Amino acid sequence: MDELRRLVANRPPAERDGIERAFEFARRAHSGVLRRSGEPYITHPVAVAVILAGLGMDSDSIMAGLLHDTVEDVEDVTFEGIEEGFGPDVRRIVEGETKVSKLSKQGSQAAEVSDAGRDVQAENLRQMLVAMTDDIRIIVVKLADRLHNMRTLGAMKPEKQVRIARETMEVFAPLAHRLGIGQIKWELEDLSFQYLHPEEYDFLRSRLRTRQEERQALIERAVAQLNEALVDDLELPEWVADIDIAGRSKHLWSIHNKMQREGKALEQIFDLLAIRVILTPRDLVAPAGTDEKRRERAEETREKRICYHTVSIVHSIWTPLPGRFKDYIAVPKPNGYQSLHTTVISQSGQPIEVQIRSRRMHEVAEFGIAAHWMYKQGGQLAQKDRENWISQLRELQNEINDASDYMDAVKSDILSQRVRVFTPKGMAISLPLGSTPVDFAYHIHSRIGETTIGSRVNGSIVPLSHKLGNGDMVEIVTSKNGHPSKDWLNFTVTRSARSKIRHHFRTQERAEALKKGHDLLERYLRKRQLPVRQLMRTKLLEEAANKLIGSRNPDDLYHALSAGKLTPSAVGRVLSPSLAQEQAGPAQRRAPAAPRPENGGVYVEGFTTTTKLSNCCSPIRGDQIMGYLTRGRGVSVHRIDCPNMIRLLKYEAERCVAASWDAGTPGSTLVDLDVIAPDRSGLLADVLGALSAEKRSPLKVDARVGMDSVAHILLRLAVTGNADLAAVRAAILRVDGVTDLVRVGRGDGRVRNGASA
Repeated sequence: MDELRRLVANRPPAERDGIERAFEFARRAHSGVLRRSGEPYITHPVAVAVILAGLGMDSDSIMAGLLHDTVEDVEDVTFEGIEEGFGPDVRRIVEGETKVSKLSKQGSQAAEVSDAGRDVQAENLRQMLVAMTDDIRIIVVKLADRLHNMRTLGAMKPEKQVRIARETMEVFAPLAHRLGIGQIKWELEDLSFQYLHPEEYDFLRSRLRTRQEERQALIERAVAQLNEALVDDLELPEWVADIDIAGRSKHLWSIHNKMQREGKALEQIFDLLAIRVILTPRDLVAPAGTDEKRRERAEETREKRICYHTVSIVHSIWTPLPGRFKDYIAVPKPNGYQSLHTTVISQSGQPIEVQIRSRRMHEVAEFGIAAHWMYKQGGQLAQKDRENWISQLRELQNEINDASDYMDAVKSDILSQRVRVFTPKGMAISLPLGSTPVDFAYHIHSRIGETTIGSRVNGSIVPLSHKLGNGDMVEIVTSKNGHPSKDWLNFTVTRSARSKIRHHFRTQERAEALKKGHDLLERYLRKRQLPVRQLMRTKLLEEAANKLIGSRNPDDLYHALSAGKLTPSAVGRVLSPSLAQEQAGPAQRRAPAAPRPENGGVYVEGFTTTTKLSNCCSPIRGDQIMGYLTRGRGVSVHRIDCPNMIRLLKYEAERCVAASWDAGTPGSTLVDLDVIAPDRSGLLADVLGALSAEKRSPLKVDARVGMDSVAHILLRLAVTGNADLAAVRAAILRVDGVTDLVRVGRGDGRVRNGASA
C-alpha cells in the first residue's frame, strides 16, 4: 500500500481519501483469505491499483481496482453498497469487471472439460468484450488485473498456465496494443512467452544474460556520447526544457518474433539494443490573442521539429544503416503511436536502434488511452478519445451470431497488427496487416470494391494481391463494367471484404438459378402452345408453389426447377389442369384424381423418377414416411424414424422431400418380422399354424437358435398396412412362448434392432 500512496501523493485530498477508504473496505472484505501463492488476498487488488495509478488513471478506476473482487467474493457486499460508498462510476466499473470475471472463470472451467467447453469460452470472451465497451475503463482495469495474475501465474497448475497464457497472448496483449498501452502489452507478451514456449524463452534469456555486462557498458558509452552531442547543440537547448536518454534491451518476445519472421539466428539480429530519447519542450510563448486551436497546432509543429532536429544530430555522430529509418511521427501507427526510429552503427561497431519522441508522444506510447484520460461532466469519456474499434466490437456483435466466428473476426479484424495507408486525398485508413488493395477498396465503399479493376500504390501499378505497407498511398482504378473475381477470396484478409465478395457471388448464382428455372418453365409452356403470360402470373405461380413445395414464393419454385427438384411438366399440370388431361390417356382420364404410383403406393408430388421403398426400415402403409432424392436411382422412401433418414435430414436436408401414401386402393408391401421365443420342440410349426389360421402364407422363413437358447424366426410377409400388420402380430403373439415380434430391415436378412411392430 505504501507504493500506491506514493503514486497518488500529488492528487487532491478528496481523491486520496477515497482511495484510502476503498483500501480499508477491500482489506476488511478479503480479511483471512489467501491466494494460491499463500499471500494475503488483499495483495492482488492493491497490485492492480498500483498498476492503474502508474498508468495515470483517474481515482474512480483506482478505487474500482481495489474493489473489483469484493462483490464476487464476499456475500454481504453489494453493488448498491459500492455505489453508496464510492459513487456510480465506481459501481459501473466494478459491476462490469465482476461480470467479466465470472464469465472468464465459467469459460475457463468449461474449456478444461471438452471441445464444447471451448465454445462456451469463446461465447464468454465475446460477452466480456461487449461488456467492456460500456465503459472503456473496464478494459483498462481488466488489463491491470490480468497483468498481475500473469506475474503470479507460477502458483497455477501447468495446464492452466498454458491455457491462461494463450488467452493472454491472443486477446489481452493485442487489446493492450490496440489501446496503445505499450507498457502492459510488452510485459503480457513476455510473461505469456515464458509459459507457451519455455525452452525458447530460457534459451534467449540465458544467451542475452551471458553478455549483459558487455552490452550494458556499450549502452552507457553510447548514452553518454549522445547526451554530450545534444547538450552541446546550439539550438536544441533553447527549445527543450529536459532531455531524458535511457538505454534498454529489446523484449524477449519481440526478439523471438523477429527471429521467426526473418528466419535468422540470434547472432544475426543486430538491433538488440535501443536508446530512447524523450524530449520535453519548453513552454511556448504565443502572441497575445492567439486562440487555443492555433496554439495547439503550433505546439504540435514544434514537437515534430525538435524530434527531426534531434535525429539529424544522431546521424551526425553515428552512421545510419540504409533503409532502417522509420517515421512514425508523420505516419503514426493505428493505435496512435508516434516516434522516430533509426538504426545506427555506434563507434564500437555495434548496431543500436535510437527512438526519438516528445514527452507527450512517450506518454501515449506507454500508457495509450490512459495518457489522455479526459472526462466530461457525469463521468463519460470524451468523444474524441473513444476509439473507432470499440464501435466495431458492437457492430460485430450484431452481425455475427456464432461465438467462435465472432472471436475469429475480433482477432483478425480488430486486435491484429495494423497498417495505416492513405487515400489520394490524404485520408488515413487503418487495415489489418497483410491487407491488399481489394481490402482497401471495400473499406472505402462496397460499390468501389465491386467495380475495382486495378490499383496503384505510391504511384506505381501493382497487382490486386499486393500487400500494403504502413504509409502507402493507395489509388483504386474502377470501371462500370468491373466485377469481383472469386480469386480475390484467395488473398483478401478483412472479414468485411470477404463477406461482400461472397455475397456478390451468392446473389449472382441465385439470379442465374432464377432465370434458369423461369426459362425452363417458359419453354415447356411455349412448346405446348399454352398462354405463357397468363399461366405465369404471380398469383397462379404462388398457388402452384404452395401446392408443390409448401412455399408461396415463385422464386422458390424457380429454384426447385433449376435444381431438378421439380420438373416443368409437374408445374405445368398444376398451372393448367387441361394440360394434365391432354397428357393423360383415355384409361388414365377415368382413374381417380390422385395419381396411383407403383412401388407400394407412395406418391412424391412433382417427381417423375422411380420411387423405391428402402430395405433398411421397410415402410408399410400407415407409417410416417419421407423421401430421399438419390443420385441416379430415383427417390428412396424411408420411415421417418429410420436412423438412416434421421442422419440424412441432418447432413443432406436439401435432398429430403415430402412423401405420402396414395389415397387409392391399398397395395401390399413386404415386411420382415422377427419372432422371438425360448427354443422348444414344435415352435416353428405353431407359428406357421397361426399364420395359416389367418390365411397368411409367408414368402420366406428362416429360423435359428442363439447361444442363449432363444429362437429367432424370420418371416417375410405381404401386408397392406399397419392395421393388417396388427392382426398378424396378435395371431403370432398368441402362440405359446412367443415373447416379442420385431420389424426388421430387409437388406441382408440379418436380425437388427428395430421398433416393435
